[in-house]
Amino acid sequence: MPADTDALLARCNFRLSRRARYLRITVSRNGEITVTRPAHVSRGEAIAFARSRHAWIARQLTKIHPPEPATPPAQLQLRLTAETLPVSYVDTPQHVARLREASGQLELHFDHKHPEQGRDLLRQWLKRRARSTLEPHLRTLSTQTSLPCNRLSVRLQRTRWGSCSARRDISLNAKLLFLPEALVRHVLIHELAHTVHLNHSPAFWRLVEQYDPRWRSHRRALHDAAPLIPAWLDQR
Repeated sequence: MPADTDALLARCNFRLSRRARYLRITVSRNGEITVTRPAHVSRGEAIAFARSRHAWIARQLTKIHPPEPATPPAQLQLRLTAETLPVSYVDTPQHVARLREASGQLELHFDHKHPEQGRDLLRQWLKRRARSTLEPHLRTLSTQTSLPCNRLSVRLQRTRWGSCSARRDISLNAKLLFLPEALVRHVLIHELAHTVHLNHSPAFWRLVEQYDPRWRSHRRALHDAAPLIPAWLDQR
């Protein structure tokens, strides 16, 4: 086994998940490599899987960009709605942090000694915007596909684009605002299909393919979508 493969394996964090149904490897923005295995897969099998995927892991590491500055961004590029929103900042005392939206621009008022206040304001705004944007998309697709869903919640998660509960409640990641419409539609179809099949069985993927024939290419694109998401969203 090549030395570089040994080095990559040494960096891997192997995690057992009772909820996982299959082996999965993720590479975070700061270069953390996590190998998640379900209960029926041994640690040895997980190591062998990571070894077989060392070339893919190496490619993901080369895509990692240097961390963005801790200060909030100058604009938000929302690909889902084809919007680029300028963001301006006003230095104010800590106790009056607020966000003002007008004429397609965002104006943040916060104490610049505490940049996390600005990021928190933008996160809260993104969750509100994501809900108002994603819910009509989800309800329309639900009607078109006859795949019913109940409640929708919107969160800001590091890795998961969405999830579906046994009660047909769907949770979506506000970061979807930064993705192209085709990828967002794929995520919505994926979660709606879980209202019928709460697994990733062949029947589940057949149902996904019925409404998203290009799901394989969309799934690959999602795996490479990390550079589209602003790094400051995960900074605390």
